[in-house]
Amino acid sequence: MDRFVEALQKRLMPVAKKISSIKYLSALGATFQILLPVILLGSFACLGAFLDIPWWQNFVKSNGLATIFMTIQSLTLNIISLYIAIVLPYHYALKLEMKPLSTSIISFMTFLLITPHELYTNIPTKWLGYPGLFTVMLLTAFVVQFTKLLQDKKIYLRMPEGVPPIVEESFASLVPALFCALIAVALESIISKTSFGSIHQIIYSAIQVPLQGLGLSYPAYLLVQILTTLFMFCGIHGNSIFGIISPLTLAASAENLKAFSAGLQPPNIITDSFSVLCQPGGIGGTFGLAFLMAFAARSKRLRTLGKISIIPAIFGINEPLLFGIPILLNPLLFIPYVLNPIVCTTISYFSIALGITPRLSGVVVNWTMPQVISGFLAQGVPTAILQVVLILTTTLVWIPFFKMVDKQIMSEETEETPEK
Repeated sequence: MDRFVEALQKRLMPVAKKISSIKYLSALGATFQILLPVILLGSFACLGAFLDIPWWQNFVKSNGLATIFMTIQSLTLNIISLYIAIVLPYHYALKLEMKPLSTSIISFMTFLLITPHELYTNIPTKWLGYPGLFTVMLLTAFVVQFTKLLQDKKIYLRMPEGVPPIVEESFASLVPALFCALIAVALESIISKTSFGSIHQIIYSAIQVPLQGLGLSYPAYLLVQILTTLFMFCGIHGNSIFGIISPLTLAASAENLKAFSAGLQPPNIITDSFSVLCQPGGIGGTFGLAFLMAFAARSKRLRTLGKISIIPAIFGINEPLLFGIPILLNPLLFIPYVLNPIVCTTISYFSIALGITPRLSGVVVNWTMPQVISGFLAQGVPTAILQVVLILTTTLVWIPFFKMVDKQIMSEETEETPEK
């Protein structure tokens, strides 16, 4: 294993260093670290609000806790793009040695102007959460670079000597802010008159069209799992993909449940609850990674993050890992993150197709149901055992990559610790 880890490091570390030297990606990583408290708080609130256990739901609804949890979740995870729209341009501007605060304000303003809204009333939160994340990332890169271009070309208002720096900075930002506002308003106005409605929807449509009509065959569902993971790795939440095929999976669940109730063989291998087998611990199958971090990490940061993350991971919530390590756009963790769903989907499909485990009954299992329990509810003990096998398998896949990242972060921690 040590030789394998060393071989991985030899091949992947140069690539990772080149990628991490890209100032934009470095700023993105710093942004995720800064926002980790917001993400953790939202993750636990999400768990508290939607944990699908009857006695728990009765408890939180009877004393008003459900509303509190949902409020926290709605103002953290559900508008995470709004937070990123403020923090990311700030850090990117710092990397480019620009005035970070004014650049962040310009970028944030541009994001709001390009986002659909109801005049003088409200801004719908749909595009302020994960669905708008990719737009934020692209928009930040454009606005910050455009602002830097104007500054480098000295296209800004100059103030006479003796003017306070804060006033000078404000007027220097006026020209780039004006240009960005005009471009954003023009784009929003043009796109709003099309069938897309917004630039956010253009991105979603580009994802949706190729997936329509794929059906529920093994290759089609595997493609959905791969795309879900790839998009999540790049910052687009995978739920956007599952939303496209959910009418098919729910219909398949209804057919299976009808057959199961009549004592017949369920006709479909893939149903809505098949997803509980494909990504144990959240998108990318990260439960094993959370376990390794909590109990095997030598790095203090990873060990602490693992202990915080393992409970949400049990319930399929892995935002603390995605943003905390981070996994997103991390070349060192790309292979296991994408490979695990492929392995789990393949093992699960052929385990059911070959009759090793029974076809799912058609009962729709909530995504927050803990691992093993969700398998048991989907189709009894054999499916729960299959989930255990999948958790062990994904953990084995994570081990060499976890060791590599753990070693890297531990080295960074050692360098940061002052000598006594």
